[in-house]
Amino acid sequence: MTTKGPISGAWVVIRTCPWDGTESILGLFPEGKAALLKLEHFMDTPEDDEKYTIEYQLFKSVEQQLESIQKCKENRAEWDEKSRVYENYKAEQESIEKVRLSEEEYMNDTGL
Repeated sequence: MTTKGPISGAWVVIRTCPWDGTESILGLFPEGKAALLKLEHFMDTPEDDEKYTIEYQLFKSVEQQLESIQKCKENRAEWDEKSRVYENYKAEQESIEKVRLSEEEYMNDTGL
């Protein structure tokens, strides 16, 4: 292996079945060149309509994963609060509109 320093991720070669769409991981590689060589090997005899993809997946430490989860929770709470405020605003606007319509109806009925 010729990588320098710690490995922070891996190249993944994935095959998608043309018949049912299932995906199979064909290999994890620390270098892009190794993933390309593996893909080249598979492409020597490809099946009908096979689909291959190469992705780079980052590895996360426990601390990074916990931080990511915490950010997600904070964003969800913020979104929920904004949704609650918006729903209250909509309800308020609807009640104002109902009052306005009932006042117009009253004025039309009484001939004012």
